[in-house]
Amino acid sequence: MHIHVPKPIHGWKQFFNEVAVISIGIGIALGGEELVSSWNAHHYADKSLMAIKDEVAINLGRMQARMTTADCIDRRLDEIAKYIEKPDELKKPTWVGRPQVWALQNSAVTAARSYGSMTLLPRDEQMTISTIYSTMDQFADVEKDEQWAWAELRSIAEDRDITDTDKASLRQAIQRARYAAWLLRISADQSMGEAKPLHVVPIKQVGSTSVCIPMHTPFDVAVKQSGKIALEPR
Repeated sequence: MHIHVPKPIHGWKQFFNEVAVISIGIGIALGGEELVSSWNAHHYADKSLMAIKDEVAINLGRMQARMTTADCIDRRLDEIAKYIEKPDELKKPTWVGRPQVWALQNSAVTAARSYGSMTLLPRDEQMTISTIYSTMDQFADVEKDEQWAWAELRSIAEDRDITDTDKASLRQAIQRARYAAWLLRISADQSMGEAKPLHVVPIKQVGSTSVCIPMHTPFDVAVKQSGKIALEPR
């Protein structure tokens, strides 16, 4: 076996040539690694953006579905308001129902923020996405408040008389429900406008229309019509 002993470098010129070759090689290696890393990062950013758009499309569809029952909600609140003023003269409701609670997703944007993919998107897209999700968070918060008001309103279907104290509380619940319905309309319309720069098309969603069922529908029948299980609140 022959061992090749490195030849000595003769002169500074050869020395600098060797250094230059090594330096260029290292530069190429590092540059290639950086290029690959940059390509991977932007690839993940593009995938994150696609996931976010899909998520926004689902959420917008759910908000649109909520708006399809807006007239039913307004009408039901008017019916409840009319009943609580004259509970002794009007027939007691057997069904009240409630607005559908639409859970809005945020897992895609949360993942993008965690992995840093959001920072690689153009600034205008970052701002658009942040604004949309902020409005959607507001929508979800209002939905929670709304359900508390409707939980109180459903008590009119219980087998008991409505006292003057009950009337005062129910009037407040009606006002809270009306205000929540107004805020949800505003948030839904605002989200639709904010999503236009992303060119997102809402994905159609179908939910419960229990609040559209007439108030004197027998409970069991209303449950079937609303498509909910027997534990659906009156």
